[in-house]
Amino acid sequence: MISAPVTRLVAGMVLIGIILFGQTLYGAATSSSRIDAALRHPSGPSAVVVVLDFTPERFHNERLASYGVFAGRDGAVGRIRLRNVSPDNLAALSRLAWVSRIEPIRPPS
Repeated sequence: MISAPVTRLVAGMVLIGIILFGQTLYGAATSSSRIDAALRHPSGPSAVVVVLDFTPERFHNERLASYGVFAGRDGAVGRIRLRNVSPDNLAALSRLAWVSRIEPIRPPS
C-alpha cells in the first residue's frame, strides 16, 4: 500500500506537469481541427488568417508575427492576417491552443 505523503507527492507532481505541459499537449492533440482543409498540405509559404476567440493583445500579435509576416487585422476582432507562413510554421501555429482556426486569405469578391 502507498502511504499518504507519497500519494500527495505524486499528485503534486502530476498537477505541476499539467500546469507546465497541459496547454502544449492539448494544442498538439487538437491541431488538425484548427487548420482549414485547403492548408493541410501546403507546398510553399501561405497567406493565412488566424482566428482567435478573444480580442488579441500586443503579446498575441507579436507571438503570431514570429510565424510569418504580420499583415494586419482582417476586419473583425480576433482575425489576424499573416503572410509568408512556411509549412513548418503553419504546423507550429496550429498547435497553439489559443488559436481557434487558421484559414487561407481569400481574395475579395
